[in-house]
Amino acid sequence: MTSLEQTAAVPSEQPFPLSRLFRRRFIPAFIGFAGLFLLLLGVTAQQVIEDIYLEQAQRRAQTIARAVAETAPEAWSHLMGGQTLRELGNSQDAERLSKAFTDEVREMNLPELKVYDLERRVLFATNADEIGSTENGEALKMTISSSHSSVVTKDLPDGTSQYELYVPVFDARRNVRTVFELYEPATYLDAILLKASVPTMAVPAALLLLLIVALNILVGRAQQDIDARTRALKALQDRLASFVSATAIDAARAAGDDGGIRSRKMETTLFYSDIRDFTGYSEQNPAETVVDFLNQIMAVQVDAVRAQDGDVDKMIGDAVLARFDGADGPARAIAAARDIQAKIANSEFPRRIGIGVHKGEVISGAIGPDERRDFTVIGDAVNISARLCALAGAGEIVVDADIADDAFGPAEQVRVKGRVQEISIKRLKPE
Repeated sequence: MTSLEQTAAVPSEQPFPLSRLFRRRFIPAFIGFAGLFLLLLGVTAQQVIEDIYLEQAQRRAQTIARAVAETAPEAWSHLMGGQTLRELGNSQDAERLSKAFTDEVREMNLPELKVYDLERRVLFATNADEIGSTENGEALKMTISSSHSSVVTKDLPDGTSQYELYVPVFDARRNVRTVFELYEPATYLDAILLKASVPTMAVPAALLLLLIVALNILVGRAQQDIDARTRALKALQDRLASFVSATAIDAARAAGDDGGIRSRKMETTLFYSDIRDFTGYSEQNPAETVVDFLNQIMAVQVDAVRAQDGDVDKMIGDAVLARFDGADGPARAIAAARDIQAKIANSEFPRRIGIGVHKGEVISGAIGPDERRDFTVIGDAVNISARLCALAGAGEIVVDADIADDAFGPAEQVRVKGRVQEISIKRLKPE
């Protein structure tokens, strides 16, 4: 039996052991929290230092890139085209480029500098032997793939540490053209951090200690009050127990709430939408752009569904499943679909959607085990709504023929997966 179960099993006539639990559980937990807080404070400070170094490195890299591009524009252009300094030969431009880099490294007091192309090949390095080699470090790969700076701490043979900073260099259109690797000693800001962190951590630690002492006194007084109240309640309980049986008392103590949810079969109208060629768009654009587009187009659909008193059942990737209950469900679902297609058509979204609307019978209820359930609709009608959506082209709405209005085109007989008989549909094409 765990300590929590033992606490729960304490007879009601015994006073609640607040003081004992405070000393055994709260104080250790509080000390652990204080330690975690101080640890997080140190981690945060370290992250701040790395961010400062990265920000400084980003500015230095852009400054170096501008200065070199102005000093040796022709050679810089070749370098950005993927030619290493060695491949540029012994031309005047190559010498000018090398000197420009050397001057900038000296001007900024950098111990070393490397320039990579997007294939991780060294285009320039202060150590000429490294030019033309390929770097396979994870930090460089991450910088190239994410277009964000990254930092690696490296221990040197003399026992000191330095930061290797990988910084993307952008062109005027914010496209990554190359990656600079800069080096900074890790001692300067670390020393400042250590000097500032001692009083910063000592003061909160002292305050937390005083708080624990004050709370211990307060809990002790509260325990005395609990003991007195428990004795009074015990006397009252003994008097009340003479009026009812012990079985009734035990049943009252053992009573619990029923968390069951009943499932039911019902008829509803299902709305199913899907973005056309979303996979192709995802492959051609950065993740941030894809997610931003998905959030915007989902917001348009959710707003339109809610405006027609519909309920979004779930979002499956780039698809939306919604339900419109009631006799007027088809009309409201179609109105929502029209509103969505009109808004998307008048927007600058890079992709359009197809929508399927189907009225049918579903099972609505909680699906899954008690510890993780999902309240949703299941059944053949859900599958058919998805099939109708698949039949819809970009900007189109495909619905059951018997729920379509006069704005829809002529009836079509189609076969869908999972159905032997043909389904009669009507299609509303974009204007």
